[in-house]
Amino acid sequence: MGTPNLVLGGLGLGQVDPVTGVEFTTSVFEGWGGTSSTIDPKQKTRAHGAWAGNAYFTARNMLAGGLMIAPSESALDAAIDRLNDACGLDDTLLTVNEARAPRWCMARRSDVVLAAKQTDTIAKWSIQVVADDPRKFSTPITASTSLPSSSGGLTIPYTIPYSINAVQNSGQVSIFNPGNETGPVVMRLDGPCVGPVITHIGSGLRLTFAASATLGLGEFWDIDMEGQSVLAQGQATRAQFITSRQWSGLEPGNNTFAFTAASYSAGALLTVTGTPADK
Repeated sequence: MGTPNLVLGGLGLGQVDPVTGVEFTTSVFEGWGGTSSTIDPKQKTRAHGAWAGNAYFTARNMLAGGLMIAPSESALDAAIDRLNDACGLDDTLLTVNEARAPRWCMARRSDVVLAAKQTDTIAKWSIQVVADDPRKFSTPITASTSLPSSSGGLTIPYTIPYSINAVQNSGQVSIFNPGNETGPVVMRLDGPCVGPVITHIGSGLRLTFAASATLGLGEFWDIDMEGQSVLAQGQATRAQFITSRQWSGLEPGNNTFAFTAASYSAGALLTVTGTPADK
């Protein structure tokens, strides 16, 4: 089984770098399976078994390595610099192109970047990176809904009843998470809207704002469910208007989010973006 193609900070590790013309081959990639646990059992005194509290996944530590094959020594030197730059100290997008679909995490350097020249045009490379958040993420999914409404509809009392169905909007959006871990959810709420309420139907978790919370026409709020923040125009907090702080995520399987408000406004719009995740 081959090693998956990796892309770190825009540098393809497993393909020809278009900037330098150097081919990066990847023969080693470790740490993309399951991460370790924080569990630390303590033996019971004068009894069988042990005591252990809640366990959590640790950070994801990954090792990758292979060869650089260059058309010239100067191109090899440039590729080594490119590798050093891509494997930085700040969170960097690492994409793993697997057979099923690409998945990604945010990683940063955790050890030295090795690039040992074998010849003037060939070098062995090796990097170690760590992802503080160990989840593997897939392509985000976005869906939108306005507030629930119903309009139209008519029943005519002929001998054979004839009806015109009403146009209805449920005020709900559904996003499917094919992964096995809860993923992050961010939302954008566009006004006009008064006293919004957002409910995750499956869990019953409800983010409720006071009836005095008002978004005018052209105003919007950015809601980060995992970061537990609400920012007006992406800047000023609106946490003071929250009366029920029940934050939800994108659980494995189908997720339905319901949008209601203290009063109806045809222009109110909720846009939900969920990112599927795996352990």
